[in-house]
Amino acid sequence: MSLVVIAETLRRHFAHLGYISALLVLIVIVVTMSAVGAPSQAPYEMISLFTLIAGCQLIGPEFSKGTLQLILSKPVGRSTYLVSRVAGVVLSIWVAVIVIFASDVAGRIITGTSITWRNALATMLVAALEVLLVCSLLAFFGSFSRSYVNVGIYLGAQIFSSMLFGLLSMMKSAVSGEMGKIGALLRAHPGFLEGFAAVRRNLFPDNPSVPFDRNWILMMLCNASAALLLACVIFSRREVPYGAD
Repeated sequence: MSLVVIAETLRRHFAHLGYISALLVLIVIVVTMSAVGAPSQAPYEMISLFTLIAGCQLIGPEFSKGTLQLILSKPVGRSTYLVSRVAGVVLSIWVAVIVIFASDVAGRIITGTSITWRNALATMLVAALEVLLVCSLLAFFGSFSRSYVNVGIYLGAQIFSSMLFGLLSMMKSAVSGEMGKIGALLRAHPGFLEGFAAVRRNLFPDNPSVPFDRNWILMMLCNASAALLLACVIFSRREVPYGAD
């Protein structure tokens, strides 16, 4: 990885007034939520928005604005640049995760609410790994699309896969009509629905049922690595634009 690219990515975020303002607002919201006894995992729901906003422009502008020529004129390879950009964005969002954790703990200490440290730390780890996976997927989608389109692909795939899985599950129990025929086919080949569920579970995983679930952690790390590898392969072969993509 390139420390220069990582540092520049972090500078872009921490020098942005919107990012600093969002962190300050986040502190107020989290302290308030913890003061009223909200669950530890509740404030981390806001991290999803942080991740989508930061991840939508991971690499898209380099193509849409034609700045990739300048980047590649430096002694930085495409894959190194991509991984470093992802690392910088992930680190910047991890700062927000740490801010949420610290604000939640501070709010509970101020109000005298008990803190279950194991659950609090596990919740923070889950949020951090979700950030890593989502940013890796956005980098993969962004390696063959424009800025913001990668977020559309991610959200569209999430919604469509959920709807399709629900529809197929409903069809599987049908016994009459055209849906009954499809249901009979699904019952005869259960591996299809199980495989689809496994793919959906890997791309859009639910939170682990127990704190520090080793298998869940390994799944997140492996899936993020696979997404980054595919992103590097596509990014390294994509045509360098002249002017605009």
